[in-house]
Amino acid sequence: MTLRIETERLVLRPMLMSDVDDLYEYQSNPEIVRYIPWPARTMTQVKEAAQNTIDTTKSDLVEINDHIVLVWELKNSGKVIGQSNMGLISKEHKTSNIGWVTHQDFQSKGYAFEATKSLLAYAFTNFDLHRVIADIDTRVQISANLAEKLGMRREGTFVEGEFFKGEWCDMWLYSILKREFSV
Repeated sequence: MTLRIETERLVLRPMLMSDVDDLYEYQSNPEIVRYIPWPARTMTQVKEAAQNTIDTTKSDLVEINDHIVLVWELKNSGKVIGQSNMGLISKEHKTSNIGWVTHQDFQSKGYAFEATKSLLAYAFTNFDLHRVIADIDTRVQISANLAEKLGMRREGTFVEGEFFKGEWCDMWLYSILKREFSV
C-alpha cells in the first residue's frame, strides 16, 4: 500500500528520486536546516539521503523505529515544498513523534499546518497510536506556534536537553492524544 494523503492544496506522498531538485532547494539552505538534524546538503548528499529515505520508509507504523517520510507536492504545479516525518518510538505506549520542514519560499502560507494536520488525522485513524509528540528547539518559535495551532500542548522544557550541531540547546516537548485531536 502506498501512503497518499490529499488536502486542498497538497498531495502528501512518499519521496521519489525525481524530487531531488526540489528537495535540494531547501535542504541546501543553511537557515532552513539550522534546527534540522542534518547539515545543509550538497546535491550528492540530497540524492543519497533521498535514496536512503526511499529505501527505509514504511507505509505504516507497527514496530519501534518504523518511520514514514512524506513530501508535500503542490497540486497545482507538482513542486515539492516540504516534508513530514513520523516515527514509532514506543509500541507499548502507542507513541509516535512527528516533524516537518518547509521550503523557504513557502513558509507562513499555511502549508505546514495543512500537511501536518492531515498527517495527524491519517495517523490517528490508520495507525495504533494513542499519543503523538513533537520535540521542538526553543529557538524555533514558528514551529511551536504550529504545534499549538494543531492543538498540541507544551508539556515541558528540557534545559540543555540536547547537544545539537556543536551546542547545547533547550527543547520543548509538545504532545497531543488521539482523543484530543479534532479534524
